[in-house]
Amino acid sequence: QVALLADEYCSYCQDILHSVEDCIMSFWKSLQPEATALMSLPDVCQLFTCYDRQLFKEMENLLLNDFLEDVSIQYLKSIRMFSKNVKVWLLNALQEFPLPLRKSKFKEVTVFVKRLRRKTYLSNMAKTMRIVLNNNSKVTVLKADLHAVIDQGFVDIHGNPFQKKFKDPDEVENDIELKCLNDLIALLDNSTDIRIFLNCLSSNLQAFVIEPSKSKEELRKVAADFQLRWNFLLTGVSKAMTLCRAVSFGSWHLFHLLLLEYVAHIFQSRLEEEADENLCVIEQSDSTVLLVHEPDHLLDSFAEQQLETKSPQPTAVTLTPSQSDDALSNIFFRVLSCLVDADTGSKLIQVMLEDRITKTSVKLDLPVGKEALVTLKDGQKFVICASDAQQISTED
Repeated sequence: QVALLADEYCSYCQDILHSVEDCIMSFWKSLQPEATALMSLPDVCQLFTCYDRQLFKEMENLLLNDFLEDVSIQYLKSIRMFSKNVKVWLLNALQEFPLPLRKSKFKEVTVFVKRLRRKTYLSNMAKTMRIVLNNNSKVTVLKADLHAVIDQGFVDIHGNPFQKKFKDPDEVENDIELKCLNDLIALLDNSTDIRIFLNCLSSNLQAFVIEPSKSKEELRKVAADFQLRWNFLLTGVSKAMTLCRAVSFGSWHLFHLLLLEYVAHIFQSRLEEEADENLCVIEQSDSTVLLVHEPDHLLDSFAEQQLETKSPQPTAVTLTPSQSDDALSNIFFRVLSCLVDADTGSKLIQVMLEDRITKTSVKLDLPVGKEALVTLKDGQKFVICASDAQQISTED
């Protein structure tokens, strides 16, 4: 009886999904040419964008309002599949419609899909990390290993900044990523609730990054800079734990991934809220927001300004010293984001080179298929090349 009931309920769920698809297709196919022309006007597109955002927010709240809720892995997979299907259904329905209308709808449904993917990824990570935090022995070992690598100066960051005492607001502001990590480590002494950890991190980001930013552009820049330093700091801890063969490396690795993704989610969500608050301005050329870390869907940003449903080709980025290989040992190289020029459709890779010794850095946008010669202040020269992986495999 249970099996029969399960099959019946599965069919019921499929009927609901099909009804959504039918609703989308029937509405757009029923539009008369004059209605289509009217909906393609900029002001009308903007008006319906408000409706779209409200609709997608309600759908998101129904599907997964709180990513820390205890839901099954299968349910999370169903959410991701549904979000993908909604995007495909809408794009299929709009194939013959004017470009401005398609762009408007594509942008909003893409934001919806990415937001759900972030939340389902966070939910998966939080579920796994909660198991670690509920194990007293694992928490004890993790805490001991973190204190060991930090107190003994094994973390490869200049001046062992964990030992700094924050005496004035400016100093805290300059080292906010260190304060964030120190606060989280301190919480291991008296808490195993993952909500407390994430709320602590969120409060620090709100106080030291989001609130001081006076505009969306400033927030985008400050948030990207923080993410770069945050990733560098957490990676430094991971390297130290690897070299010390820390027993709790697996637990720390899970925590590391969760913290990276959560910070990206906080900033991304805030930028989306800023967009909601400024709907009176139509952003025709707004490209991807910061993507210093977006696991398993980084290359989705390539398709953000495209109206095709096919998957984008991956891109390989190579760094070569123009003189000797020894120069690479002191260089920190990071791919910050993948962008698409909305006007030309050209792919751009945003990268950063940082010399750990001289503490100098260079950031540049590199067109795919082009090479760039970069010279640091100390005279070191590097050639950076970004190529489509498909092109590389063909040439090989």
